[in-house]
Amino acid sequence: METQTKTINIERIAELENRLAEAEQLIEAIKAGEVDAFAIRIENKSEIFTLQSGDYAYRVLVENFNEGAINITENGLIVYCNRYFHELLGLSYEKIIGTPLPAYLHPESIETFNSLFTEAFGGQSKGEINLIASNKIIPVYISLTSLYPQLPTIGIIVTDLTEKKNQEKILEDKNKELERSNVELASFSYSASHDLQEPLRKIQTLASRILQQEGETITPTSKDYFSRISSSAARMQNLIDALLSYSQTNINEKIFIPTNLADLIEETKENLQELIEQNNAVIESSALPILNIIPLQFQQLITNIISNAIKYRKEDVNPVIKINAVKVSALQLKEVVDLKADTFWRISIVDNGIGFEPQYATKIFELFQRLHGKNEYSGTGVGLAICKKIMQNHKGIIIAESEPDKGATFHIYLPSTN
Repeated sequence: METQTKTINIERIAELENRLAEAEQLIEAIKAGEVDAFAIRIENKSEIFTLQSGDYAYRVLVENFNEGAINITENGLIVYCNRYFHELLGLSYEKIIGTPLPAYLHPESIETFNSLFTEAFGGQSKGEINLIASNKIIPVYISLTSLYPQLPTIGIIVTDLTEKKNQEKILEDKNKELERSNVELASFSYSASHDLQEPLRKIQTLASRILQQEGETITPTSKDYFSRISSSAARMQNLIDALLSYSQTNINEKIFIPTNLADLIEETKENLQELIEQNNAVIESSALPILNIIPLQFQQLITNIISNAIKYRKEDVNPVIKINAVKVSALQLKEVVDLKADTFWRISIVDNGIGFEPQYATKIFELFQRLHGKNEYSGTGVGLAICKKIMQNHKGIIIAESEPDKGATFHIYLPSTN
């Protein structure tokens, strides 16, 4: 009897030791995150216990990513992929696990991937490649991270770029179409303007001859009509010339050249010498920088602004125009937050003319917009629109500030990195 009891006790001790060893292995596996669930036998029944650990929750999150997630060995074999990845390839989980990732790479992307894969062993790497599945090319952005020494694998996050690439292609096509339209429109404007000039010249010439040769025989009313014809034809000629200048800002080659702004101002003053002398205008400028600009276009901009400052002078007051330049930070300029530059040259042109209402500060840069009737001040309503177009070519902007009877200030913001 005593021998039998001893044998039973030895068997129970052995069983307990085995169960203890299994429990210790299970605990170690749980600590290592290798087990998501385990079974314990109680009263001859197996009960399943799941782990609600942080590691498990993380794996659930990865499985439900809106991006692909895979683990591959140092030989490139896929040992894990989430649902998004195998659905992206249009294959089942079972067909992907254990297969080499290069099998799903576009031939032209293999070299790029191998470079990124090698780089990832040192930490991380990122880049764009193309996957291929069912004869369909899938552009993706991959981020590789080494999981050594915890796991002998490389973790890869895969972002599908198909929609992004489609949108980029649509945008590229629209930009090309817009560019073609702009070139065609500019070419049409240029040709049409030239074609219109010939009949206009004939109208002006014939009206002038009639006034000269038949002036004494026609009635005063008829003479007035012919004078109006000549005047209207002259205004049309000026408008056509302005449209030609506007269209050429798009057609002309945009070559940027380092240019001394002080020299450019002096040359502009020489070109406008007659206008300046007739109106006793004074143009003052402080120290001005050397700018990387399209010289002819920028000179046209300065010419238009100075001409306007003289044109819209106060009665019985000599025009005074002051020009200065200062470098400013983009952080200081709420007006230019959309421009991609950190610093700008702000060239300010200030006059003492009649000014205008602040609500027209934007309108004046629109094509054919005039604040005064043609009988008050001559002009076409195109000059400041040309200035705006020139600044767009320079990746800058022009803004105006004014109040009635207090003059006007035009601020030209030019990226200092031009």
